[in-house]
Amino acid sequence: MQNNESVKKTTVPPTAQVDFAKGVTLSGVTEIVSSTDKTFIARAGENVLTVQGENLSPKLIDVEKNTAVLGGRIYGVSCSKQLTPKGFFSKLFR
Repeated sequence: MQNNESVKKTTVPPTAQVDFAKGVTLSGVTEIVSSTDKTFIARAGENVLTVQGENLSPKLIDVEKNTAVLGGRIYGVSCSKQLTPKGFFSKLFR
C-alpha cells in the first residue's frame, strides 16, 4: 500500500551575505525576475530581493541550493513583499 502524502517544500528564509572581496550571496532564491548590470531582482518565496549596484554579474546560480552569487560593486540590498511597478503608467499615476 502506498502512502499518498504530499511532499512539502521547505522554504528557506531569504538572506543576503555581503563579502567585499567576492560580492553578495543570496539564499532562498526561487526565481530570477530581472538582471541588468545595475539591478538584480529575484524572488525568494513570497519575498522579492533587489540588489542595486554597478557592473553586477551573476557568478553562480545554484538551483538545487537556491543560492545566487553576484559580483560587482554593491550599493544596496533590499527585501520586500512584492514587486514595485516601474513602468510608464506607474510613474504617470502616482
